[in-house]
Amino acid sequence: MLSRKSWLVGILIVVAVVLAAEIVLVAPRVLDVWHPWDYGNYVKMGLDVREGRNPYGPDRYYPLPTMLWIFVPLSLMPAWFALPWVIVPFVFILILFRGQGAWFFLFPPLWFVVSDAMFDGWLLLPLAWLLANRPIWAGVGAALLLFKPHVTVLVVGYMLWRWVIARDWKNLKTFSAAMALLWLPSFIVNPGWLWQMLEVLQTRTEQISILPLLTASIWSWAWLGGMAQTIFLAVLMATGVLFWRAARDESSRAAAFQLVGLLLNPVMLASNLILVLPTVRGRNQIVGIVFVALGGYALDRALGAFGGGYALVSLFALYFLARQSQTTPIKDAP
Repeated sequence: MLSRKSWLVGILIVVAVVLAAEIVLVAPRVLDVWHPWDYGNYVKMGLDVREGRNPYGPDRYYPLPTMLWIFVPLSLMPAWFALPWVIVPFVFILILFRGQGAWFFLFPPLWFVVSDAMFDGWLLLPLAWLLANRPIWAGVGAALLLFKPHVTVLVVGYMLWRWVIARDWKNLKTFSAAMALLWLPSFIVNPGWLWQMLEVLQTRTEQISILPLLTASIWSWAWLGGMAQTIFLAVLMATGVLFWRAARDESSRAAAFQLVGLLLNPVMLASNLILVLPTVRGRNQIVGIVFVALGGYALDRALGAFGGGYALVSLFALYFLARQSQTTPIKDAP
Protein backbone atom coordinates (compact mmCIF):
# COMPACT_ATOMS: atom_id res chain seq x y z
CA MET A 1 0.00 0.00 0.00
CA LEU A 2 1.33 3.41 -0.95
CA SER A 3 2.48 5.66 1.88
CA ARG A 4 1.12 9.14 2.48
CA LYS A 5 4.36 10.63 1.15
CA SER A 6 4.06 8.62 -2.07
CA TRP A 7 0.49 9.83 -2.55
CA LEU A 8 1.62 13.43 -2.02
CA VAL A 9 4.44 13.08 -4.56
CA GLY A 10 2.02 11.52 -7.03
CA ILE A 11 -0.51 14.32 -6.59
CA LEU A 12 2.20 16.95 -7.09
CA ILE A 13 3.32 15.24 -10.31
CA VAL A 14 -0.26 15.16 -11.62
CA VAL A 15 -0.74 18.83 -10.72
CA ALA A 16 2.51 19.74 -12.47
CA VAL A 17 1.48 17.85 -15.63
CA VAL A 18 -1.98 19.45 -15.65
CA LEU A 19 -0.46 22.89 -15.08
CA ALA A 20 1.98 22.40 -17.95
CA ALA A 21 -0.85 21.28 -20.23
CA GLU A 22 -2.97 24.28 -19.26
CA ILE A 23 -0.10 26.69 -19.94
CA VAL A 24 0.39 25.20 -23.40
CA LEU A 25 -3.28 24.79 -24.39
CA VAL A 26 -5.23 27.39 -22.42
CA ALA A 27 -2.78 30.22 -21.75
CA PRO A 28 -3.03 31.91 -25.16
CA ARG A 29 -6.82 32.24 -24.89
CA VAL A 30 -6.71 33.34 -21.24
CA LEU A 31 -4.09 36.00 -21.89
CA ASP A 32 -6.22 37.44 -24.71
CA VAL A 33 -8.94 38.43 -22.23
CA TRP A 34 -7.12 38.61 -18.87
CA HIS A 35 -4.84 41.59 -18.31
CA PRO A 36 -4.06 41.76 -14.56
CA TRP A 37 -3.46 45.39 -13.68
CA ASP A 38 -1.05 44.97 -10.78
CA TYR A 39 1.04 42.36 -12.56
CA GLY A 40 1.34 44.67 -15.55
CA ASN A 41 2.40 47.49 -13.25
CA TYR A 42 5.06 45.27 -11.68
CA VAL A 43 6.44 44.47 -15.13
CA LYS A 44 6.52 48.17 -16.08
CA MET A 45 8.43 49.06 -12.91
CA GLY A 46 10.87 46.25 -13.58
CA LEU A 47 11.42 47.52 -17.11
CA ASP A 48 12.01 51.06 -15.85
CA VAL A 49 14.68 49.83 -13.42
CA ARG A 50 16.37 47.75 -16.12
CA GLU A 51 16.44 50.67 -18.56
CA GLY A 52 17.65 53.24 -16.02
CA ARG A 53 14.42 55.26 -15.77
CA ASN A 54 12.83 56.50 -12.55
CA PRO A 55 10.31 53.76 -11.67
CA TYR A 56 8.39 55.95 -9.22
CA GLY A 57 5.15 57.71 -10.10
CA PRO A 58 1.37 57.37 -9.73
CA ASP A 59 0.59 53.88 -8.35
CA ARG A 60 4.32 53.08 -8.30
CA TYR A 61 5.57 53.43 -4.76
CA TYR A 62 7.25 50.15 -3.80
CA PRO A 63 10.72 50.04 -2.20
CA LEU A 64 13.47 49.66 -4.76
CA PRO A 65 14.56 46.28 -3.27
CA THR A 66 11.07 44.97 -4.11
CA MET A 67 11.55 46.10 -7.69
CA LEU A 68 15.05 44.65 -7.96
CA TRP A 69 14.25 41.22 -6.57
CA ILE A 70 10.66 40.73 -7.76
CA PHE A 71 9.66 43.15 -10.51
CA VAL A 72 12.86 43.04 -12.55
CA PRO A 73 12.73 39.22 -12.80
CA LEU A 74 9.02 39.45 -13.74
CA SER A 75 9.89 41.87 -16.54
CA LEU A 76 12.14 39.16 -18.02
CA MET A 77 9.42 36.53 -18.01
CA PRO A 78 7.07 35.69 -20.91
CA ALA A 79 3.47 36.89 -20.66
CA TRP A 80 2.16 33.41 -19.79
CA PHE A 81 4.17 33.45 -16.54
CA ALA A 82 1.25 35.36 -14.99
CA LEU A 83 -0.64 32.05 -14.81
CA PRO A 84 1.79 30.08 -12.60
CA TRP A 85 2.38 33.34 -10.68
CA VAL A 86 -1.25 33.40 -9.46
CA ILE A 87 -1.23 29.69 -8.58
CA VAL A 88 1.40 30.17 -5.86
CA PRO A 89 -1.06 31.68 -3.29
CA PHE A 90 -3.26 28.58 -3.64
CA VAL A 91 -0.24 26.34 -3.08
CA PHE A 92 0.82 28.29 0.02
CA ILE A 93 -2.72 28.13 1.43
CA LEU A 94 -2.81 24.35 0.99
CA ILE A 95 0.65 24.04 2.58
CA LEU A 96 -0.47 26.03 5.61
CA PHE A 97 -3.98 24.63 6.04
CA ARG A 98 -3.97 21.41 3.98
CA GLY A 99 -7.45 20.24 2.98
CA GLN A 100 -9.19 22.85 5.14
CA GLY A 101 -7.51 25.55 3.06
CA ALA A 102 -9.99 24.85 0.27
CA TRP A 103 -12.48 26.99 2.22
CA PHE A 104 -10.29 30.00 1.51
CA PHE A 105 -10.96 29.65 -2.20
CA LEU A 106 -14.25 31.39 -1.29
CA PHE A 107 -12.38 34.23 0.45
CA PRO A 108 -13.03 37.48 -1.50
CA PRO A 109 -9.58 39.05 -0.87
CA LEU A 110 -8.06 35.97 -2.54
CA TRP A 111 -10.24 36.65 -5.59
CA PHE A 112 -8.80 40.16 -5.82
CA VAL A 113 -5.23 38.93 -5.42
CA VAL A 114 -5.72 36.44 -8.25
CA SER A 115 -7.69 38.71 -10.58
CA ASP A 116 -4.96 41.38 -10.54
CA ALA A 117 -2.07 38.91 -10.01
CA MET A 118 -0.86 40.75 -6.90
CA PHE A 119 2.14 39.47 -4.99
CA ASP A 120 0.49 39.66 -1.55
CA GLY A 121 -0.23 35.94 -1.74
CA TRP A 122 3.49 35.21 -2.00
CA LEU A 123 3.89 36.67 1.52
CA LEU A 124 1.67 34.06 3.19
CA LEU A 125 4.44 31.60 3.96
CA PRO A 126 6.97 34.21 5.19
CA LEU A 127 4.28 35.65 7.48
CA ALA A 128 3.49 32.18 8.84
CA TRP A 129 7.20 31.61 9.59
CA LEU A 130 7.33 34.92 11.45
CA LEU A 131 4.17 34.35 13.49
CA ALA A 132 5.41 30.88 14.51
CA ASN A 133 8.81 32.41 15.40
CA ARG A 134 10.65 29.59 13.66
CA PRO A 135 14.43 29.65 14.21
CA ILE A 136 16.20 31.16 11.19
CA TRP A 137 13.06 31.06 9.00
CA ALA A 138 11.36 33.76 11.08
CA GLY A 139 14.30 36.06 10.36
CA VAL A 140 14.08 35.27 6.66
CA GLY A 141 10.32 35.83 6.75
CA ALA A 142 10.69 39.22 8.44
CA ALA A 143 13.07 40.40 5.71
CA LEU A 144 10.82 39.15 2.91
CA LEU A 145 7.73 40.77 4.45
CA LEU A 146 9.40 44.17 4.16
CA PHE A 147 9.06 43.87 0.39
CA LYS A 148 5.57 45.26 1.14
CA PRO A 149 6.25 47.17 4.36
CA HIS A 150 3.06 49.18 4.77
CA VAL A 151 1.02 46.04 5.56
CA THR A 152 3.67 44.17 7.59
CA VAL A 153 5.91 46.71 9.31
CA LEU A 154 4.05 46.58 12.64
CA VAL A 155 4.44 42.82 13.17
CA VAL A 156 8.05 42.89 11.90
CA GLY A 157 8.87 45.71 14.30
CA TYR A 158 7.33 43.84 17.22
CA MET A 159 9.25 40.64 16.41
CA LEU A 160 12.54 42.53 16.16
CA TRP A 161 11.91 44.03 19.60
CA ARG A 162 10.99 40.57 20.92
CA TRP A 163 14.20 39.03 19.53
CA VAL A 164 16.32 41.77 21.09
CA ILE A 165 14.68 41.30 24.51
CA ALA A 166 14.94 37.50 24.30
CA ARG A 167 18.47 37.69 22.83
CA ASP A 168 17.37 35.55 19.92
CA TRP A 169 20.63 36.05 18.07
CA LYS A 170 19.87 33.35 15.52
CA ASN A 171 16.86 35.18 14.07
CA LEU A 172 18.46 38.60 14.52
CA LYS A 173 21.56 37.54 12.59
CA THR A 174 19.48 35.89 9.90
CA PHE A 175 17.31 38.98 9.53
CA SER A 176 20.33 41.30 9.41
CA ALA A 177 22.06 39.16 6.79
CA ALA A 178 18.92 38.92 4.67
CA MET A 179 18.30 42.66 4.86
CA ALA A 180 21.90 43.41 3.88
CA LEU A 181 21.62 41.06 0.91
CA LEU A 182 18.22 42.35 -0.24
CA TRP A 183 18.45 46.08 0.51
CA LEU A 184 22.06 47.27 0.21
CA PRO A 185 22.28 46.68 -3.58
CA SER A 186 19.35 49.07 -4.08
CA PHE A 187 21.38 51.97 -2.65
CA ILE A 188 24.18 51.16 -5.07
CA VAL A 189 21.78 51.14 -8.02
CA ASN A 190 20.05 54.38 -6.94
CA PRO A 191 21.24 56.10 -3.73
CA GLY A 192 18.24 58.47 -3.79
CA TRP A 193 15.44 55.93 -4.24
CA LEU A 194 14.17 56.30 -0.67
CA TRP A 195 13.42 60.01 -1.09
CA GLN A 196 11.78 59.38 -4.46
CA MET A 197 9.53 56.78 -2.86
CA LEU A 198 8.60 59.03 0.08
CA GLU A 199 7.67 61.83 -2.32
CA VAL A 200 5.34 59.52 -4.21
CA LEU A 201 3.89 58.15 -0.96
CA GLN A 202 2.94 61.68 0.08
CA THR A 203 0.92 62.02 -3.11
CA ARG A 204 -0.58 58.58 -2.52
CA THR A 205 -1.68 59.58 0.98
CA GLU A 206 -3.37 62.68 -0.41
CA GLN A 207 -5.22 60.49 -2.92
CA ILE A 208 -6.47 58.27 -0.11
CA SER A 209 -7.82 61.25 1.84
CA ILE A 210 -9.78 62.31 -1.25
CA LEU A 211 -10.80 58.81 -2.40
CA PRO A 212 -11.58 56.71 0.70
CA LEU A 213 -12.79 53.92 -1.60
CA LEU A 214 -9.14 52.89 -1.89
CA THR A 215 -8.92 51.66 1.69
CA ALA A 216 -10.38 48.62 3.44
CA SER A 217 -9.64 49.47 7.08
CA ILE A 218 -11.76 51.03 9.81
CA TRP A 219 -10.96 54.50 8.45
CA SER A 220 -13.48 53.88 5.67
CA TRP A 221 -16.24 54.20 8.27
CA ALA A 222 -14.86 57.52 9.54
CA TRP A 223 -14.62 58.92 5.99
CA LEU A 224 -18.16 57.80 5.17
CA GLY A 225 -19.48 60.44 7.59
CA GLY A 226 -22.76 60.69 9.50
CA MET A 227 -23.76 57.72 11.64
CA ALA A 228 -20.89 55.72 10.16
CA GLN A 229 -18.51 57.70 12.36
CA THR A 230 -20.23 56.18 15.39
CA ILE A 231 -19.49 52.75 13.93
CA PHE A 232 -15.88 53.84 13.44
CA LEU A 233 -15.55 54.76 17.12
CA ALA A 234 -17.19 51.49 18.22
CA VAL A 235 -14.89 49.41 16.00
CA LEU A 236 -11.88 51.38 17.20
CA MET A 237 -12.76 50.67 20.84
CA ALA A 238 -13.42 47.01 20.08
CA THR A 239 -10.04 46.81 18.34
CA GLY A 240 -8.30 48.16 21.44
CA VAL A 241 -10.07 45.76 23.81
CA LEU A 242 -9.54 42.70 21.61
CA PHE A 243 -5.88 43.56 21.03
CA TRP A 244 -5.31 43.86 24.78
CA ARG A 245 -6.95 40.46 25.37
CA ALA A 246 -5.05 38.72 22.59
CA ALA A 247 -1.68 40.34 23.35
CA ARG A 248 -1.66 39.03 26.92
CA ASP A 249 -0.64 35.67 25.48
CA GLU A 250 2.87 35.86 24.02
CA SER A 251 2.14 33.11 21.48
CA SER A 252 -0.66 35.24 20.00
CA ARG A 253 0.92 38.66 20.34
CA ALA A 254 2.61 38.78 16.93
CA ALA A 255 -0.63 37.80 15.18
CA ALA A 256 -2.45 40.48 17.16
CA PHE A 257 0.03 43.12 15.94
CA GLN A 258 -0.47 41.98 12.35
CA LEU A 259 -4.27 42.24 12.61
CA VAL A 260 -4.19 45.64 14.32
CA GLY A 261 -1.85 46.86 11.61
CA LEU A 262 -4.38 45.85 8.96
CA LEU A 263 -7.27 47.40 10.88
CA LEU A 264 -5.60 50.77 11.43
CA ASN A 265 -3.78 51.11 8.11
CA PRO A 266 -5.26 54.05 6.15
CA VAL A 267 -3.64 52.95 2.88
CA MET A 268 -4.80 49.40 2.31
CA LEU A 269 -6.79 47.51 -0.29
CA ALA A 270 -9.16 44.62 0.34
CA SER A 271 -6.69 42.30 -1.38
CA ASN A 272 -4.17 42.96 1.42
CA LEU A 273 -6.51 41.09 3.76
CA ILE A 274 -5.14 37.83 2.44
CA LEU A 275 -2.47 38.45 5.10
CA VAL A 276 -5.12 37.75 7.73
CA LEU A 277 -5.04 34.04 6.87
CA PRO A 278 -1.88 32.97 8.77
CA THR A 279 -3.47 34.28 12.00
CA VAL A 280 -6.48 31.94 11.69
CA ARG A 281 -6.52 28.62 13.54
CA GLY A 282 -8.70 25.55 13.10
CA ARG A 283 -11.68 24.62 10.97
CA ASN A 284 -14.26 26.71 12.85
CA GLN A 285 -12.24 29.89 12.51
CA ILE A 286 -11.45 29.16 8.86
CA VAL A 287 -15.12 28.72 7.98
CA GLY A 288 -16.09 31.67 10.18
CA ILE A 289 -13.62 34.10 8.62
CA VAL A 290 -14.66 33.04 5.10
CA PHE A 291 -18.33 33.79 5.86
CA VAL A 292 -17.40 37.08 7.55
CA ALA A 293 -15.46 38.04 4.41
CA LEU A 294 -18.41 37.12 2.18
CA GLY A 295 -20.69 39.19 4.43
CA GLY A 296 -18.23 42.08 4.35
CA TYR A 297 -18.14 41.86 0.57
CA ALA A 298 -21.96 41.97 0.40
CA LEU A 299 -22.13 44.87 2.88
CA ASP A 300 -19.50 46.79 0.96
CA ARG A 301 -21.42 46.40 -2.29
CA ALA A 302 -24.69 47.36 -0.64
CA LEU A 303 -23.20 50.59 0.74
CA GLY A 304 -21.57 51.68 -2.50
CA ALA A 305 -18.20 49.90 -2.37
CA PHE A 306 -16.73 52.22 0.28
CA GLY A 307 -14.32 49.60 1.69
CA GLY A 308 -15.46 49.46 5.31
CA GLY A 309 -17.16 46.09 5.06
CA TYR A 310 -13.79 44.41 4.65
CA ALA A 311 -12.59 45.80 8.00
CA LEU A 312 -14.84 43.20 9.63
CA VAL A 313 -12.47 40.48 8.41
CA SER A 314 -9.53 41.71 10.49
CA LEU A 315 -11.81 42.56 13.41
CA PHE A 316 -13.34 39.08 13.61
CA ALA A 317 -9.94 37.46 13.16
CA LEU A 318 -8.75 39.51 16.14
CA TYR A 319 -11.84 38.40 18.07
CA PHE A 320 -11.07 34.73 17.33
CA LEU A 321 -7.48 35.30 18.41
CA ALA A 322 -8.50 36.98 21.66
CA ARG A 323 -11.02 34.25 22.48
CA GLN A 324 -8.63 31.35 22.02
CA SER A 325 -5.22 32.85 22.67
CA GLN A 326 -5.04 31.30 26.13
CA THR A 327 -5.75 27.75 24.97
CA THR A 328 -4.54 27.22 21.38
CA PRO A 329 -1.03 28.44 20.56
CA ILE A 330 -0.10 29.02 16.94
CA LYS A 331 1.41 25.89 15.42
CA ASP A 332 4.76 25.90 13.70
CA ALA A 333 4.50 26.80 10.05
CA PRO A 334 5.82 24.36 7.47
